[in-house]
Amino acid sequence: MNRRVAIIGFGQTEMMARSPLSKAELANQAVRRALEDAQITMKQVDEVVLADIDYVSGTAESEMELADWVGHRRKPVVKIETGGTVGGSAALSAVHHIAAGACDVALVSATAKFVGPPPGTLPRGPFLQAAINSGLHALTEKWCSVGAVGTFSLMASSYVKLSGCTEEAVAIARVKAANNALKNPYAHLREHLTVDDVLNSPMLTAPMRQLHMCPITEGSAAMIFASEDVAHKLTNKPVWVKDMVTIHSAQHWAALQDFIAPKERCVLPSLAKACEVLYKRNGITHPAKQLDVIEMYEPCTWAELVWMETMGLCEPNQAWKLMGTGATDIDGELPINPSGGVTCTNPGVPSTLLRYGELALQIRGDAGEHQVPRDVRLGLATGFGGTGWTPLMLLSKDK
Repeated sequence: MNRRVAIIGFGQTEMMARSPLSKAELANQAVRRALEDAQITMKQVDEVVLADIDYVSGTAESEMELADWVGHRRKPVVKIETGGTVGGSAALSAVHHIAAGACDVALVSATAKFVGPPPGTLPRGPFLQAAINSGLHALTEKWCSVGAVGTFSLMASSYVKLSGCTEEAVAIARVKAANNALKNPYAHLREHLTVDDVLNSPMLTAPMRQLHMCPITEGSAAMIFASEDVAHKLTNKPVWVKDMVTIHSAQHWAALQDFIAPKERCVLPSLAKACEVLYKRNGITHPAKQLDVIEMYEPCTWAELVWMETMGLCEPNQAWKLMGTGATDIDGELPINPSGGVTCTNPGVPSTLLRYGELALQIRGDAGEHQVPRDVRLGLATGFGGTGWTPLMLLSKDK
């Protein structure tokens, strides 16, 4: 990057299944909180990058609908759509613009308000699945409607076969996420869970249980980036974007062979490649030792285990054995998702942006009750979406 870029503000709304606020009101609330956090006004923002998924929000031109609520009327605005990664993709776009000198201060806004049946009638799952399927290839994927649950169940089955992972280990990982979310006032699922609760939750598609999967969440997040010169003038707690990488897979299941039906180990190809590139550029040879915290986009508890191995945080087929050792707890050797992660809060559109924001709060020391109890200087946040796409952001306290 030609110019250094820092995060100077972050805001989010309280996350829940059905927010009483409209999409515009949610976006406005998150933006106001981000501006307050950065201690600036909208007049100081040069550009807005808007993240959205039109086919689940029911609005074809949300950048126009939200203009007065986000505040980008008569400002340059870019709208990004990349499925579940979109909050992260928008953030990466903003950083590129600042690094290239196109602007000095950019605001990223990502809001989830899902279209579906009236409350109390039918579940939203089938409606969202139909919307998601509209993005799949008509000849090879759309007709089978595999969806998130089916896809990750295939991955989980393969992982059990290859690693010997037990249900108890997965349940322990899910309880860890729940305990972290209890400390996060913005999390959606804030509930005390036991291992037995997880083991006895309804089976969706073996071995995937209901409590293994992420919820459907509504809410909004906003983040403000600034160039080095401006960041130094506006804040004494800049969080520096050390590096970022985005890798996309193809739009067909064959590209995910190593993910859903591997021969030796489960791997998310785009995440593996993104980590390889980022680690090499930043001299990271032992990520589990060199990174202080990780905010991971894990759509289900099984994914946390596979992602750990894909990211080189442990040996292949061994992540499940770390569950119960405390290694990934808030006070462990490598805390993973001190916020509770996507398993507890999944607003889709801002989900990846939340990973970046929660990591920034950890580095600033402003995460509140779910703050990692040691100096956090370097952390990695991951995103996930589309047909296995990955946007990574490496954040640092030091330039």
